[in-house]
Amino acid sequence: MRKLFYITVLITVLSSCHNDPPMVIGPSRADNNLKENLINANRTIAQAEETTIDQYVSRRGWTMERLPEGARVWEYEKGAGKAVEFEDSVCVVYSIDAVNGRNIYEAVSECFVAGRRQQMIGLDQAVLRLHYGSKARVILPSALAYGIGGDGDRIPRSTILVLDLTVEDNRLEINN
Repeated sequence: MRKLFYITVLITVLSSCHNDPPMVIGPSRADNNLKENLINANRTIAQAEETTIDQYVSRRGWTMERLPEGARVWEYEKGAGKAVEFEDSVCVVYSIDAVNGRNIYEAVSECFVAGRRQQMIGLDQAVLRLHYGSKARVILPSALAYGIGGDGDRIPRSTILVLDLTVEDNRLEINN
């Protein structure tokens, strides 16, 4: 009887062992297709915005620097102050137009720490290319401005923005 018990246990253990790898539950093929479709859609939108910006700049005859992230900057009046550096306190005054010419905001005044912005990150990147006292035009693709959702007020979703801005003189530098 004991032998029968051991033989049964041995057969059960041996039959449960196999060389198949363990099943790993991961994203389904449908999830992967959805991700690919979203990536391709975002890429298409970014390319269309790039073309729109290039045409806009060309029609106006502006000479703009294209930043690696996609924003465009034209310092049309260089300021007498020093260059804005990372983590400088900086104040800017700007107006915002949509790339279609519609005026959105006039004379917005804003102070922030350069390189630390969370919203409208393209403005932050552009300011780091300018000098205190400079006047510049900045074009921001929607991804570097208010993105898909807009600002919830006057900036519509997925809007390319054109800013005309002035970097205020560095007040700390004036006091020294």
